[in-house]
Amino acid sequence: NFVINITNTYKAIKPILSFLKEILKDYNFSENELYRFLIAVNEALTDSIKYAYPDETGNIEVRISIENSFIEVSIHDYGQPFDITKYDYSPEKAKNGDFSGSGLKLIKSFADDFIFINLGKNGKEFRLIKNFPYIHISKEFEEKSEKSTYEGLYQIDFVKEEYAEDISKLIYRAYGLTYPKEDMYYPEKIKKEIKENKKFGVILKTKDGEVVGYFAILKSTDSNIGEVGEAVVHPNHRGKGLMNIMMKALIDMAIYRGLLGLFGEAVSVHTISQKVNAKFGFVSTALLIGIFPYVEWKGFKQKKQRISVVIDFLNLSNEKERNLYLPERYKSILKEIYKSLGISIKNKRIPKKLNESEKSKVNLKIDYDKGFAIFILYEYGKDFFDTIKKQTESLLKKGIKAIFIDLPLDRPETKFYPENLREIGYIFAGLMPMFHQERDFFRMQLINDEIDKDYVFVYSELAKKIKNKVFRELKNAKNKVGLDI
Repeated sequence: NFVINITNTYKAIKPILSFLKEILKDYNFSENELYRFLIAVNEALTDSIKYAYPDETGNIEVRISIENSFIEVSIHDYGQPFDITKYDYSPEKAKNGDFSGSGLKLIKSFADDFIFINLGKNGKEFRLIKNFPYIHISKEFEEKSEKSTYEGLYQIDFVKEEYAEDISKLIYRAYGLTYPKEDMYYPEKIKKEIKENKKFGVILKTKDGEVVGYFAILKSTDSNIGEVGEAVVHPNHRGKGLMNIMMKALIDMAIYRGLLGLFGEAVSVHTISQKVNAKFGFVSTALLIGIFPYVEWKGFKQKKQRISVVIDFLNLSNEKERNLYLPERYKSILKEIYKSLGISIKNKRIPKKLNESEKSKVNLKIDYDKGFAIFILYEYGKDFFDTIKKQTESLLKKGIKAIFIDLPLDRPETKFYPENLREIGYIFAGLMPMFHQERDFFRMQLINDEIDKDYVFVYSELAKKIKNKVFRELKNAKNKVGLDI
C-alpha cells in the first residue's frame, strides 16, 4: 500500500499518475485498459482539487492499495460536502449545453468499480477499483509443450481432507475473490465433498510442501461419469506445464476408479478449453446455446449475449458397439459423433407395439438464477408430449431463457418424438453420452433469446458441424414455435 499526501494543486496530478502507471505495468493490462484507468483517476483527482477547497488550501490523501485480484485508488479530502445524487449525467441535458455529471460518468465507465463514501466530519472519499486481467487457467496448457521440464521439482498427491484449507488458500491466491464457485472459499465445504466422495483429484506441492496446483473431477450424481471441473495453479508457478501433469494423473485416476467417461463444459466465448480437451482425447458431442447468463471474458472477442458451451466427452468404457434408436433426421450426425468416440451404432428396429405407460417418468431441473431448465426423460408415457408442451409454456412465461430435454436413445419412442418437439420450437443440441443412469441421451434445446452465431466459437471440425446444424435449425424454428406464451 502507498499513501501520498498532497495539497490541492494541479501540479500534483502528473507525478501521481506517473507513479500509478509504473505500478500498473506489472499487471499485464492492455495499453487501452491502462490508459482508461489513468484517465479515470485523473478525472477524480481533478474534481477533488477543483471543488473540495474553493478559495482555500487544503490537504488530499491519495492511497493506492494492491490486493490479490484488483488495485484500488482512494482519494480522501476534508473539504466541502458533496451530494453525488445531484450529478447524474443526462444526454438530453448535454444537448442543451448542460454537461453536469459527465466527469462522474467517465470515471464509472473507465474504472471497474467506483464508490463514493460520505464521512461527515471526516470528509469524503472516492474509491476507484481496477480488476487485474483475468487469465483463464486453461491457457496453461497452451503455453508449454506437452512434456513438462519441471516434473522433478514437484510432488503429486491425491486430494485429501487435510488439503482442504490449502486448496481454498490457493484459489484465493490465484483468483482473489473472483472464482465463480463460492464453496471453494470454505475449507469445511471442500473437506465435506472430499469425505463424501463427491469429488476427487490431485494436488501438486513444491519440495517445501507448498500446495501450488489443484485439479479435480466432480462426480455425476446419477451416472458413473465425472466432470473435469475445478482447476487452479499458483500464479508464481504458471507456464511450467503443471496442468498437463495433473490432467494426465486425473484421467488415470478416473480409469482406476472405473468411471465410464469424463466430460467438460467448454465455454464458446473462446476455444482455449476446447483445444485443451481435444489434446487429451475429448470429443465434442453437443452445443448448448445460451445456457448461462452473460459474463464478460476479458481479452476475447465477445458480444453481450448469453453464454453457450460445447460438451466435450472422453470415452473411458470398453464398449465398442451399441444398439440404439437414432432419430431419422439426426441419424447421420449422431453416427459421426459416435464414430469419433470409437463406438459403432446398430439401429434397432421399432417394435410393432410400444409398451407405453400412462405417465412418463421425467425429471425437471430448473435453475432460476441462471435462467435455464432441463427435462430428463427416463421412460415415455402416453402423456409425454402434452406434459412437455404445457411445462415448456409455463417455463417460458416465468422468464426461463433456455430449455433442454434429454431423450433416451435406448427407447423406440426417441425415433419419432423429436419431430413433435420441433413443432413447438425445440432444435438439435447433440449427444449426451452416458449422462443419466449410464444411458445415452439425445439432447434437444429451445432458446428464448437472441444468440449471434458469429460470437459462438468452436474448435474441432466435428464441433463446427454441430454448430452449423444447431444454427440452421434455430433459424427455421423462430417462425414456427407452436406454443401459447
